[in-house]
Amino acid sequence: MLQIAFGGYYLVEDGIAQFIEFPSYYEPGFNVMTPLEIQGNTSDYFYLLLRKRNNAKGTAFDTITPANISTIIKDASTGDTILSNLSTNSIYVGWDDNPSDVSPLVLKVVNAIDLASPVVRVRTIDCYIKDTTDNDFIDFRVLIGNTDRYFHYISVGVNTIASRNTYTIAGREAYVRVSNSTDHYVLFSPYAYLTETTKALSDFSYPLNSIFYKRQKTYNNEDYSFSIASYSHSFVPDMISVMNVPSYGKAAVILIDAMMYTHLMEGGENASVDISVGGELSGIFDTFTINFLT
Repeated sequence: MLQIAFGGYYLVEDGIAQFIEFPSYYEPGFNVMTPLEIQGNTSDYFYLLLRKRNNAKGTAFDTITPANISTIIKDASTGDTILSNLSTNSIYVGWDDNPSDVSPLVLKVVNAIDLASPVVRVRTIDCYIKDTTDNDFIDFRVLIGNTDRYFHYISVGVNTIASRNTYTIAGREAYVRVSNSTDHYVLFSPYAYLTETTKALSDFSYPLNSIFYKRQKTYNNEDYSFSIASYSHSFVPDMISVMNVPSYGKAAVILIDAMMYTHLMEGGENASVDISVGGELSGIFDTFTINFLT
């Protein structure tokens, strides 16, 4: 039966490959009883190690060759094929002591879309590997961490909606200037920009059937959950609410009461809130901070 291990990874900005000397091999139904998910480090490409068990104790292994192995590697959210290459091990000799008397095959998966400028990385990758000689297979998911990705947001005054921006600002934090003359809302999207468009081309509207938006087509195209994680002042949760855009899981809206301005003026300082953003498919969480200014 086929077994898989996470063998190492490479990050372009570091310039050094990190190899796991004693990788742990997994085989669904043998040493793991749930669907297999492998957590990987932030990387631009990574290595998976493949071997094949041939006894009940898991102490003996067959020699397998790349020519007899088929692989399907895809972005779990879009179905797009991810670049990969299967080969015999000529990368790191430590992997040959796995322990067994055979060397594993090495599957290199390039999860950065552009290695010359690795900004966009696929975070949730579905893998299907089959031995074509006997149809033995293993399927699993790899979750790759990725930090410092940008959120994209638009701040709108309810009473000044005609002068709104039509394209999002990018950043890890938002800076929203409030006033006592109007409520505000912040429309934001994790990791992909929003732009106004026509109803026919739109992904959603906010306010409903009023202003229409299209979200950037991107990898990691999953739905998200949003909630208040923490805040700087006790009045903040009473002045705001956060929710998904109605009938759309890839963007959120934060409603801000005009009374926020009064609290900020009385306290003489700015306030902030941290919004927890959870990927529904990947299970990866991030935090978007919104700063309220007068």
